[in-house]
Amino acid sequence: TMEIMKAEDYCGKSVHIGKVVTEAFEKMKEKYSVIGDVRGLGGMIGLEFVKDQKSKEPYPEFSAAVISGCAKKGLMIEGAGTYGNVIRFLAPLVMTDEQLEAGLDIYESVIKELLEK
Repeated sequence: TMEIMKAEDYCGKSVHIGKVVTEAFEKMKEKYSVIGDVRGLGGMIGLEFVKDQKSKEPYPEFSAAVISGCAKKGLMIEGAGTYGNVIRFLAPLVMTDEQLEAGLDIYESVIKELLEK
């Protein structure tokens, strides 16, 4: 296992995924007021949903709706956080950049659709 991890540079891949995802989530945070925080390390990033960016009041209902909406579009994501308002993004290290971009596109499209309702 360790030989494969080294040969495939999964540590480097995790850093790459983390950078791409963090940049995408930070852009989303600027566009959508329901995103309160982006945090994580390497390929595991948390996106916190809030009712208001100033008060940081948790918004677990929105998080649940994002999870459900993404599942309907074929993207499996996981809820987390003490208040159930964080979605943990933990991508497989073997995924391609194209798959990563497709997942991020689905994620953002669901957020946008929910806010337009």
